Amino acid sequence: PVVISMSAANNDPALTEGVPAGGLGGNRAHLAWSAGPHTCPARSHAYLIAETAVTHLLDALPETDLARPFAELTWRPGPFHRALESLPVTFPVVQPAAY
Repeated sequence: PVVISMSAANNDPALTEGVPAGGLGGNRAHLAWSAGPHTCPARSHAYLIAETAVTHLLDALPETDLARPFAELTWRPGPFHRALESLPVTFPVVQPAAY
């Protein structure tokens, strides 16, 4: 059988030589959004929504920081995804933004 593992994507040792474990580098190409006539029509919208949400969150809470060292974060096991069990952060109490 063939098992496709999304967590193994872009981890070819021939392309990531010299890149520290967990570091970015090598060939980061993927087909998550597909290509050609089957490409996702909402790709640009999804990127814009995610970027806007993260930007607003970090603008509202500029002193957000990890609550524990990055090396101590736990990843969920699975052959098709790579995701954190949780992302604990700390930030000071602030007044709600007026919109």
